[in-house]
Amino acid sequence: MLDSRNIIIVCFLAFGIAAAALGFQVTHGTSNYASMVLSVGGILILGANWHAHNGGRSASFIFLVLGLTFLCGRAFPILFGDNSQLALIGYGDLFEISSDKVMTYVVLVLTSFLCVHIGSLLIYEEAPALPDSIHEAKIYRIMFICLLPLLLYKNIWYFNYIMANGGYLAIYQGSEHLEGVGMLARVGALLCLVTFTLYFFHETNQKKSRNALIFFLFVFSSELLVGLRGKFFVTALIFFLFYKLRFGGKFSLRGLAVLLLVIISVAITVEITREQKSESTVAGSLLTGFLAQQGVSAGVSLVVLDNPSYFAQNPWSYFQHQFAAPFYSQPEVPKGWFVANDISMMVMPEAYALGFGTGSSYLAELLMLGGWAGVCIGSLAIGWILTKAKRFTSGVTGALIFWIVCGVVYYPRTMLQDPIHNLMRYALPTLFLAGVCILWRRRKQLL
Repeated sequence: MLDSRNIIIVCFLAFGIAAAALGFQVTHGTSNYASMVLSVGGILILGANWHAHNGGRSASFIFLVLGLTFLCGRAFPILFGDNSQLALIGYGDLFEISSDKVMTYVVLVLTSFLCVHIGSLLIYEEAPALPDSIHEAKIYRIMFICLLPLLLYKNIWYFNYIMANGGYLAIYQGSEHLEGVGMLARVGALLCLVTFTLYFFHETNQKKSRNALIFFLFVFSSELLVGLRGKFFVTALIFFLFYKLRFGGKFSLRGLAVLLLVIISVAITVEITREQKSESTVAGSLLTGFLAQQGVSAGVSLVVLDNPSYFAQNPWSYFQHQFAAPFYSQPEVPKGWFVANDISMMVMPEAYALGFGTGSSYLAELLMLGGWAGVCIGSLAIGWILTKAKRFTSGVTGALIFWIVCGVVYYPRTMLQDPIHNLMRYALPTLFLAGVCILWRRRKQLL
């Protein structure tokens, strides 16, 4: 809620960003100065959002957590006495961005984060009371248990495939793995994930919901076998958020610290395993190594800032073509279709041919589409949408909103149409299974 206290905090943060930018110009600051501003400013905005939403009870809080990780991670070593890696673009050949461009990036990120925070305050939503849906929950639970073997089979098959074909990049180089595992396993795995989501949004018993979520995340962690860390961690975080919205609770500082430690440990382990690295190749300490690795998404926006004329030619073409992203493997994507692929071809052509990619970011895409105004308006909309999602915490609608939220909070690392891609993937199975559930209930009532 945008009350007087939150307005004062927002004004203080906005003044701090402006003062830091002015200080950089006056003192001819370095990239380390810019990184310190980004690190401290990002943490302060995150803290303000956590406080404003009673312990992070808004998806905007998850968005800012991921934003700090992906867009600010390479700046954080400055807080531990190391040099910032923010200016170093590690795609292909290593090259360095000027400190002026780095500071522009810092102001851009902090402005976006602040607008997301403001957008989340423009609406006040509380999770409504849970409706009675005990019978539906039982039906979805039975469906989930029946489909679970197919999910595990698919992930184990993919794992064996990538280990036999040189690592996880094999799944980005073609469609052989899709054909090999078979349609039944792929559809069954998708339906398994959807049935659990439907069960979760219909279960009204807190203890059953908690135990089921723990069990699901344990089996769903098999996604990590094929290196799909982003999909796993985003899904897990949004499930945690909706659990707290449905049954009460907040993200405590101690709980967040434990969760961060688990995520870092698992992410580094997966990185070592999926790319068959040795531990010594993971840069720096556990924390700084993780942040430096995940923070490479900053390079997407920095490359766009450093080469504005290259990407200004067809920004709307990028946006329009994103709709087709789920239907193309990386080698099939034409030049000029997706900004992530064009950046990859520009800065790391040899690695791109092997299956590596830079990924995308909402920040770069909003900047190309509408400049600084586009970033501010888009960020305000993101904050508003993510807080509005609090209203949908149960039923089929809640299950569909869940996948939209998963797409939006992953914006710091992906393209603007990611929520649409999620709906393209999950909406039809969700509605189909909801229809099956209705027919199942009616049949039982008739008997």
